[in-house]
Amino acid sequence: MTGRIKRVVCALCAGALLSASVGATDWGLWYGKGANQPPQGEDSVQTLAQYGAYFMGDTTQKNLYLTFDCGYENGYTAKILDVLKKHHAPAAFFMVGDYLDTAPELSKRMAEEGHILGNHSNKHPNMTKVSKTRFEQELRTLSQKYKNLTGQQIAPFYRPPEGSYTYENLKWAQAMGYHTILWSVAYADWDTSKQPSRESALKTLNSRVHPGAIVLLHTVSATNAAILDELLTQWEQQGYTFSYLSALPGLSNPPKTAVPSDCTFMLNGTVKQIGAYQIDGANYVNLRDMAAVMNDTAHTFGVSYDTQTNTVSIQCGQVYQPTGVEGQGQADVAAMQAYAGTQPILVDGVPKTLDVYVIGGANYIKLRDFSPWLITDIAYNDTLQQVEIQI
Repeated sequence: MTGRIKRVVCALCAGALLSASVGATDWGLWYGKGANQPPQGEDSVQTLAQYGAYFMGDTTQKNLYLTFDCGYENGYTAKILDVLKKHHAPAAFFMVGDYLDTAPELSKRMAEEGHILGNHSNKHPNMTKVSKTRFEQELRTLSQKYKNLTGQQIAPFYRPPEGSYTYENLKWAQAMGYHTILWSVAYADWDTSKQPSRESALKTLNSRVHPGAIVLLHTVSATNAAILDELLTQWEQQGYTFSYLSALPGLSNPPKTAVPSDCTFMLNGTVKQIGAYQIDGANYVNLRDMAAVMNDTAHTFGVSYDTQTNTVSIQCGQVYQPTGVEGQGQADVAAMQAYAGTQPILVDGVPKTLDVYVIGGANYIKLRDFSPWLITDIAYNDTLQQVEIQI
């Protein structure tokens, strides 16, 4: 290797590697390009893209995609979830069957707090050594367990056990609707008997992080639980933001990351329980919550949905009839996926251009978009973190 930078191979798999099948790849990375540079992987971004697979995102954007592999519960996941909520950092948790079976409440908490749950197979076999039938059975069994537990569909993201795959595996996963997710940042955190020190963990992860990184951590790691708050703080200070895997480049209908607003909402001087998220620094408020609180003013409005035309209608002057979902206030979550609204919105029968996102199945409208036709004035009290709405 005279005249070239020595390539240091980092075998980053979640357990002991087995002897590979013919044509199998055991995912590894070379960090020879220097600190904070995207590494070279066993396959290129372009090769993986043919199968809808990823090991990193857009390397020109300072987004990070946090992912955790969940082989079994080791007592640290609750603390990890607490830290993620503190930082409003969404993550993807790749589940195996044993975790869903033995830690159902933590699994449900992950979903309830806005995180993505992905498929890491039911029994965690080396998938390069199994038949197509067994491959599909592993993913379907895990998916069904998750649906039985939460009532939700598992996210369309699959991580190969041990980081081992063949191109056939990638095709099979793609045919089942999954994107195979590898990683570009990781370190030796999975061996519970050989946990890295705080200092070495922070040094390694900070030297390897790069724009667009998919970060692999393990929930069994005591070190991860201990350093996560400090690590995320350092990455935020370096200008990074945390995104959902569903926002990876090239995926259809990518969502924005919505974090619970830290503001108190005042209507004519009275505190009101209005669900709100911040997206790109702006407040978006729950449409039904706004309608409910406006019942106390002279500017009431009703909300109705026309399923045949798929439109949302706002009728000024009508008294809003609550449905029972209003007035919950701020959600106690880490973050939520916010999808751009596609339903036409009519105000008194006239199409209105409003900035709308759908979050958790509900419409959230940019607060300032209410100003021209409903709200007299909006003021922000930075000291008290209050939004003061005047009618």
